[in-house]
Amino acid sequence: MKQLPKVSIIIPSFNRRKLIEETVQSVIAQSYKHWELLIVDDGSTDDSFAYLQYQASINPRIKVWQRERLPKGASTCRNIALENATGTYILFLDSDDLLAPHCLEQRTKIFEQNSHYDFLVFPIQYFENKIGDRQDIFFRRFHEDYLTSFLLKSYWITMSPIWKKEAVLKIGGFDEELACMQDRDLHIRAIIKGEKFKIFYDKSLVDGYLRVSNSHERISNNISSVKLDSKVLANQKLYKLLQKKQMLSPLRQRMVAAHYLNISWNYHSIGCIEKANDLWKEALQKGMISQSSYLIGKSFIWLRNMPLIRHSRIVAGIIKKIHQLLLPKFLLRL
Repeated sequence: MKQLPKVSIIIPSFNRRKLIEETVQSVIAQSYKHWELLIVDDGSTDDSFAYLQYQASINPRIKVWQRERLPKGASTCRNIALENATGTYILFLDSDDLLAPHCLEQRTKIFEQNSHYDFLVFPIQYFENKIGDRQDIFFRRFHEDYLTSFLLKSYWITMSPIWKKEAVLKIGGFDEELACMQDRDLHIRAIIKGEKFKIFYDKSLVDGYLRVSNSHERISNNISSVKLDSKVLANQKLYKLLQKKQMLSPLRQRMVAAHYLNISWNYHSIGCIEKANDLWKEALQKGMISQSSYLIGKSFIWLRNMPLIRHSRIVAGIIKKIHQLLLPKFLLRL
């Protein structure tokens, strides 16, 4: 009799006692029993780790660690768990994600039927307080080639793919220097390095649930200088990798420039004026944009942060439309 493949489910944890309990229970409730749950705590100050230790003591499939090396962050925690994973397949979750009871059974069955791929991508449904309180689904169809599309928007999220373990290891796991955008970085590197994948758009295959607020933002999402610095680093590394692989077309340059503009605007909005100006100037110096686009973008950053405009959706919308007419295509689509 053929042995069923094991799935290693990996979760970083930090001060999410109530939320991670729901996540753990959604794993325990899986109809597919060949799994292990690996959780690495990132220095929680609530009783998260005590709860996780208790769960590990009563269920041998659950293994928990505390992060004992730098840097702090979800990427380091995920990589520590990945180093200890014994499964054939890997599924990454955030500590507030939930799985449908049939998730692992469905994904392993489909993966066995599509074994020549490195990872498979599934649709995910939003929820706020409980599963079913929203019906909208996170999935986007690609309009360009995969890489160009992903440079503009994230087309799937952390829990969307199920991976072959060797595929994640081949691309080096998560970048531990990044405080945010780690999943986007991982997915883009997988595409750049030619990993084979298949996306399932059928809404009937929804098997995971993403917790959000009523604005479609992750509950942990907020603008801070540290997060913006990490976004800058992620895009700088991405730009360098695209150059190295000779995959940096003019369109892709504009895609990266759009992120630079968005980050510059956010820097400006929290008072980091010098960082905002320096980053947008970097886009010009690297040749991502023309001098005229630079000047228009600079006015956009300044105008969007004027109190009158920031507090008026109508005025802000008019200003953005004007700039969209003047800047190259895609530059303001973030």
